[in-house]
Amino acid sequence: MTGETNNAPRVLLVDDDPDVLIELSEGLAALGLPSLTAETAVEALDIVQRNEDLQVIVTDLQMPRIDGIELLQKLAVRRRQKPMAAIVITGHASLDRAVGALRLHAVDFLQKPLSAEEVAHAINRALSLVEDETAAASNGSAPATLTTARPNYLKALVSARADRDSIFQAGLFSDPAWDMLLDLAVAEATNRPISVTSLCIASGVPTTTALRRIDDLKEAGLLDRVPDPGDRRRILVKLTSMGRERMEAFVQRQAARLGLKLD
Repeated sequence: MTGETNNAPRVLLVDDDPDVLIELSEGLAALGLPSLTAETAVEALDIVQRNEDLQVIVTDLQMPRIDGIELLQKLAVRRRQKPMAAIVITGHASLDRAVGALRLHAVDFLQKPLSAEEVAHAINRALSLVEDETAAASNGSAPATLTTARPNYLKALVSARADRDSIFQAGLFSDPAWDMLLDLAVAEATNRPISVTSLCIASGVPTTTALRRIDDLKEAGLLDRVPDPGDRRRILVKLTSMGRERMEAFVQRQAARLGLKLD
């Protein structure tokens, strides 16, 4: 199932619920963002192969046969020379899925139910990142979003918590504060803004618990909440100078123990 306009669409929507696809695609079209749509990951892969202009994929995580994480994994392999920015949508937030999406360079997490306007804001942010990366590549410089040693190492630390939870009894390590600081460090290293909602989803704990820990970290001077300049209704979370310095000290100390030099 695809929808196409005279303007070459740069966005692909993937969801196994046709009603969601219709509502979002029509809403985005009204906002000047034409899109293609797919009801399955297999269909999405075929559409991507036939449409090189696609730059952003918005995919549900919970889908039959091939889920959103596996779809992003396949796209990462097939589009290495021209990667797509990924936005993930979920109605069932969980730690392992959020971490998996983070490792695959997801630029935003959106939780259902959501509006076309909310998705449009996320898409515009993703398109800006893609354009910045393309411009930097054409100028022969390294864009801020390009993966380097530091973000790779930070992502390895983030991935370690998913390994930890698969090896040890689930729930043994339930405090989300450290996970939040790691996610914020990765977001900063890859120039990816992260919202309060996204941080709560990635923490893998109930939203009320995550919000309390965000308040605790803010009170400790490690993070701050600021309005998104592109969408004043959206609140972003950032490390403070002290939070940045302490995370840097931790990363450098751990890397030194492994004999690694981070740029």
